[in-house]
Amino acid sequence: MARCRRHAQAAGLQGLDHADRSGRAADLFVIGPEPARFLRSSASTAAWALDRSPGALRTFASVFGSPDVAIREFTATHAAHVRITDLCDVLPEPVTRLLR
Repeated sequence: MARCRRHAQAAGLQGLDHADRSGRAADLFVIGPEPARFLRSSASTAAWALDRSPGALRTFASVFGSPDVAIREFTATHAAHVRITDLCDVLPEPVTRLLR
């Protein structure tokens, strides 16, 4: 279970990391409140979240600098333009039940 949770957390950070910077609205869709809470409050570093994805870690470092930044700090600064939307808040309950 912890391994799946970590994978989901890293995927959330990678979603923010790859967000469109063209000026269009940037959205990251998540399922349930936990991913957004993690991205906004985690003291874990981007290096920790991306350590199993060397390519993503290199990309992060080349675009944003040191991956030793706390995920909550990255979310509040570099990814502040990204709207994090819980699909459970916008889709009908029978659909979200299937997603969980």
